[in-house]
Amino acid sequence: MIQYKLVYAASPAKADSEVRIDPTNIDEFLNPAVSMSHEEMQRFALLAVQQRPEMRHVSVRKQKVQLQLNNIYTVGDYFFVDVTMKNRTNIPYAIDQVRFKIEDKKVLKATNFQQLEVEPVFTLYDVDNFKRKYRNVYVFKRFTFPDEKVFNMEVSEEQVSGRTISMKVNYRDVLNADTL
Repeated sequence: MIQYKLVYAASPAKADSEVRIDPTNIDEFLNPAVSMSHEEMQRFALLAVQQRPEMRHVSVRKQKVQLQLNNIYTVGDYFFVDVTMKNRTNIPYAIDQVRFKIEDKKVLKATNFQQLEVEPVFTLYDVDNFKRKYRNVYVFKRFTFPDEKVFNMEVSEEQVSGRTISMKVNYRDVLNADTL
């Protein structure tokens, strides 16, 4: 982004029709609120998809649908969460919503249940449904949470079927994030 200060001449005869600006006189503007562009996020997310899954111990199966955490990567101030869904039925899975929450590990009836919804800043693929296998990378601004809480990913289906699957990720798995 370049900003110019223009001054209009009193008479059109004095105005230059071509103005050259020396590149050494240009100051770059780096927005401190944005440390990574969407193009860079997409490049790192595609790089994450090319990697082999390493966290096979974090997965859940329900109603012949499996949700598996492949890996968590960190780049700068961002987490890249790589997940795979497998559908072992003949009915395509129509994704209604994917939600991410930080919530308590154990919920007792006498205590308050606290949960915080976390929104991804970037999603590699925007897919509404899949037949057999679906892999995606979600990018989050760096976050931390106490050991008594878990990072929960919940995927629900559009239809009345109610196929909803939820996977909990412990904080130690987030701490063991690889770098891209």
